Amino acid sequence: MTDVPLRQPPSPTAHAFIPGPPFDKSRIPPARVANVNTTSIPAAVELACRAMGQVFNPADQGYPYMYTRIWPDGWLGFSPYHGAIQLSGRHLDALLSAEDALGIEADEDMVRQHTEASFFSLSAGPLPCNHSAPGGPLTSVDEHSIREAVHGLHALARYRASDRAVHAAEALIADVRRFWSAERDWDQDGLQAAYGLPMTARPTFVEGIGRAIGPLTKLYDATGSDAALELAADLAAHATNRFFPSDGSYDADRLGAHTHSTTCTLSGMALQGSLSDDRGLLSRVRAFYDNGLRVIRDEVGWVRERHHPNFHPEQGEMNNVGDVIETALILGRYFGDSYFEDAERYLRSQLLPSQVRDLSFMDQVPGGDERRDLRMRLLGLFGFNAVYGHLPLGKNEVTPSIDIVGGATASLCAVHREVAATGGGVTKINMLFDYESDAVRVESPYTGDALRITPKVEGDIAVRVPSWANLDELSVDGLQARQFVADGRILLRGPRVGNAVGIRLPLAERDLTIRHQDHEIGARLRGDAVVAMDDLGAGLAYFPPVN
Repeated sequence: MTDVPLRQPPSPTAHAFIPGPPFDKSRIPPARVANVNTTSIPAAVELACRAMGQVFNPADQGYPYMYTRIWPDGWLGFSPYHGAIQLSGRHLDALLSAEDALGIEADEDMVRQHTEASFFSLSAGPLPCNHSAPGGPLTSVDEHSIREAVHGLHALARYRASDRAVHAAEALIADVRRFWSAERDWDQDGLQAAYGLPMTARPTFVEGIGRAIGPLTKLYDATGSDAALELAADLAAHATNRFFPSDGSYDADRLGAHTHSTTCTLSGMALQGSLSDDRGLLSRVRAFYDNGLRVIRDEVGWVRERHHPNFHPEQGEMNNVGDVIETALILGRYFGDSYFEDAERYLRSQLLPSQVRDLSFMDQVPGGDERRDLRMRLLGLFGFNAVYGHLPLGKNEVTPSIDIVGGATASLCAVHREVAATGGGVTKINMLFDYESDAVRVESPYTGDALRITPKVEGDIAVRVPSWANLDELSVDGLQARQFVADGRILLRGPRVGNAVGIRLPLAERDLTIRHQDHEIGARLRGDAVVAMDDLGAGLAYFPPVN
């Protein structure tokens, strides 16, 4: 690995995230929140899709808000640091993926508004730009949002057959080629001369253009764009040459303190490796997943929001958790079922429970649209959570971010697609969620008294056996399960179409110690779902304490 060139600019959001209105810092939050979800992907996605249509700012030409607060009071706010496409690109990707993967019909007015916001950000030139005041003009080219721009354009191209989106994506790629290269980095002077705007560059490649590997790969898969594939491959090669070494080590100075950039670059590399069947790239992803990722990820999949000594160590980000889950799903296809088990544990123990599904505790304050009906409008968000609840220890406000609901929802759609996979005469049950497709119906042991699988087409079925399961306690239609096990899975050979197969799979309980920078946190799992977790007394917790 060659030396990494360090950029000069600090992150523009390093010191000013939520410039919200004053609030009562003496308020004591309730101990727990209600309506926590650990079992249903469709329920989470449906509520999140609703939320993404409730966040348009009438003071900003109808473009989406960025900031929000749900404790102690409700508030929505404009960000001078994130362009409209930062929100709308992610939301388009999530809304249209939900329609495709789960059949949750996207509201076309919602899609139109997010589309208009996206193309506003692209109106100064092919690269995305930011505006620094509500209703104001574009003021800078934003490297960080290239990923979100391609996400949104990809979604419009794939799911709405938008020629405009395809042309915009190709022009964006051409301008990346024109102004960036691995050897010289960004030609910021040339870019400013072309756009008439300065560039907001990020501290590292990973916090900037490296983030775009995944959506560029998706764009190629949707449109066949050779330019998208070639750029994704070049970015992935640069990432492995200089940022993700073969030993899988983590270095915040090399990668950047913004951990979502690290996790989304990683998931993008995994997607690129999977699409091209590049085992070398996938092995590099696996090395970082197994080693370096542990520095910022805990035992149930929570990932800290920033890795920096001056930043709150208990504040996580659910975008990051979704990226880790998406990476685990791809690694599971190539390297074994332990990665599918990670994905299910992280989903049930962290991503699903973290969704805002109860706002009875939030004060509603009189004001304009930024204060209107927020107990309903903000249901479904994801944010900057602690592992144990909405409120990280030592903080006195809860501040989700509107863009995170898009990233988390897209990850939930990716999980839903991988619950069961049919091909080559075999349906593989990878995760134990309630699920139905043209090939199979799955009834989960987490929502019923057993795992029930009803085939809809002829063929074998292979069910992943979790590592915590006791094979001596498992049975298949009353017969001891060991006789059905092959390659670590319960193999059902040619089950009768339309007849349910019942698998007794007791959900074992076990205690787990979650190790963070300053704390050890006790948790109790039932199967791969948390049923109790210590919250360090922070409040707004998802689960009751272990003791």
